Amino acid sequence: MFSLIVCTIDRFDQLERLFRSLAEQRYKDFEVVLVDQNADDRLSGLIGRFSSLFAIRHIRSPNGLSRARNNGLAAATGDYVCFPDDDCWYEADTLAAAGTLFAAHPELAIVTGRTLDAEGLASVSPTGETRRALTRWNYLKCGNSNGIFVRRAALADIGGFDENLGVGSESPFQSGEEADFLLRALAVGKRAMFFPELIVHHDQVTSEYGPRQVERARKYGRGFGALMRKQAFPLPYVCYRLFRPVAGWLAALARFNPDAARYKRAWLLGILEGYATWPRWRRS
Repeated sequence: MFSLIVCTIDRFDQLERLFRSLAEQRYKDFEVVLVDQNADDRLSGLIGRFSSLFAIRHIRSPNGLSRARNNGLAAATGDYVCFPDDDCWYEADTLAAAGTLFAAHPELAIVTGRTLDAEGLASVSPTGETRRALTRWNYLKCGNSNGIFVRRAALADIGGFDENLGVGSESPFQSGEEADFLLRALAVGKRAMFFPELIVHHDQVTSEYGPRQVERARKYGRGFGALMRKQAFPLPYVCYRLFRPVAGWLAALARFNPDAARYKRAWLLGILEGYATWPRWRRS
C-alpha cells in the first residue's frame, strides 16, 4: 500500500484537482494522509466528497512543511510513502508505475520521477529523460519532492525531514529539505534511482522577477547554502554553485535587465547567508 502524505495550507481548488486525479488511479491500494495546516475547517466538505473513493486520514499540524511531513510519516501505514504537493496532480498510472518499479528493483529504497506541466514540459526542477542512479553530484537533476517515492522500512535508517529546512520553518532556511533527505539516504547506504517514465504533474513556477519572487529567491538561497554546509560539500562544488548566480547576475546587468539582476543577486546573497549561518541557527 502507498501512503500519500499531502501537506496543505491556504489551498482548495488545487487540492481538489489532486484528489480528482487520485480518484482516477488504476492502482487502488493507497491512503491519503492529509496534513492540514489551516486554522479553520475549510477542507471538511472536500474530505467528505472524496472519502468514499479512497481512504483519507485527516490530521492537523503546526506550520512548517518539514514538520508537517514528519507528522504525516508518523501517521502513515503504507509500505511505500510519497509526498505530493497540494497543487500537483497524478497521471492515472502514477502509483501503478511506482509499484512496478519497486517490484522490479528490490534493491532500491527510493525511486524518483519527473515533474511535468499539463503540456508535458518540465516544471519545478529540470530532469533528463535517461534513467540514472542518484549520487551526491546529480541529486538536483533527479526530481523534486513531488516525485519521491520511498520504502517506509528504509525510513528507520534515513529518518524524517530536517525541520530546520523547508518552507515555513522557524529558521531562515526555506528550502533544501528534500535534497537533504535524499543525500542522507545515500549517506546511510540506501540506493535510489531516477526513472523518467514515472511522472507527476505540477504547473510551471512563475518566471517573473517581482518583489515576491526576489524575496523568495533570498529565502530559498539560504536553504541551499545551509544544505551545502550541512552536507559538507567540498569547496570546489560550493564555488561552482556560487559562480552560477554570479554569472547570471552579470549577464542580466549586461542585458540591462534590472529585475533579473536583482533576482540573481538575491539568490547569490541567500546562498552566502545560509552557508555562513547554518551552524548558529540549527535547532536540534
